[in-house]
Amino acid sequence: MKRTRFLAPILSTAMLAACGSKPVVPPPVVSSSQTFMASGMAAYDDNRYTEARSYFGRAFMEYRSVDDQEHEADALTDLVDAGLQQGDVGAARDQLRQARAVLASHPLPEVAARLKLLDAYADLLDRNPTDAATTLDGLLNDAAAPADIKRAALFARTQAAFDAKSVDAPQWLAKLGSPQGDLEQARLDRLQALADSAKAPALYADALQHYQTAYFRPGIAATHEEWGVLLMSQQDWKGARDHLQRALDVRLWMNDATRSARIFDALQQVDTALGDSATASQDAKWSDYLKNGGDTTKAPGAASNP
Repeated sequence: MKRTRFLAPILSTAMLAACGSKPVVPPPVVSSSQTFMASGMAAYDDNRYTEARSYFGRAFMEYRSVDDQEHEADALTDLVDAGLQQGDVGAARDQLRQARAVLASHPLPEVAARLKLLDAYADLLDRNPTDAATTLDGLLNDAAAPADIKRAALFARTQAAFDAKSVDAPQWLAKLGSPQGDLEQARLDRLQALADSAKAPALYADALQHYQTAYFRPGIAATHEEWGVLLMSQQDWKGARDHLQRALDVRLWMNDATRSARIFDALQQVDTALGDSATASQDAKWSDYLKNGGDTTKAPGAASNP
């Protein structure tokens, strides 16, 4: 979904102003905004979302300074995406509103479809699968929506069905068909694990292998957390603790306060069940700290990214 465009009107003006064979030097606003977006995309691809958000924000300010609404919308959309990867729903929803305001005067159908998908992701992160399902149903029924966005929407809709404990969740799972690539295979494995607890350990192990091969941190963390929650339901407290701690290590590196707090909540339950009241008390403390805007780099064991 990442793309790099050019500030065509500005570049055209620079070219018209050039004389003879003199090399055309793009204005700083062109080169800097392109650099910021490219740097943001590189950071995003390496799961360094704090850095990515900084670059996308700087690109957005450059685009806004020249009233380039198409690129403003692109930068805002990437900001939303990176913010959600860090669990920052509040900032993501603010930027969604800004992006929609831009689209109101400068319609961009592909960007609008992507914003709907991100809106549904925000609802899923807020544990509101009902609203997510409504948004995703509309997106899936939109014939004009790009194929890759509809494919992502189908996975999200399946997740929403499982989150809502809907009776039609298996039917949504069947609609996914054959995976396209390792990351889709890993995502499919995780969804299948929700449908079959007996096969879940093997499915989670397979998903983890795919994610680790791709060095995809969000998937690694999600797999460990889901595996840990499954083991909690089976009262395998030691196994649950191992997977939850590994999930937490990754989330803290990603500076994801929302999901880290959620994992601390689960660890509190586990440590209580293990009879470790002192550690359970610390788990609760750190969960509250992060929920109240605390710095993930201060949490025990945190190894923040650059």
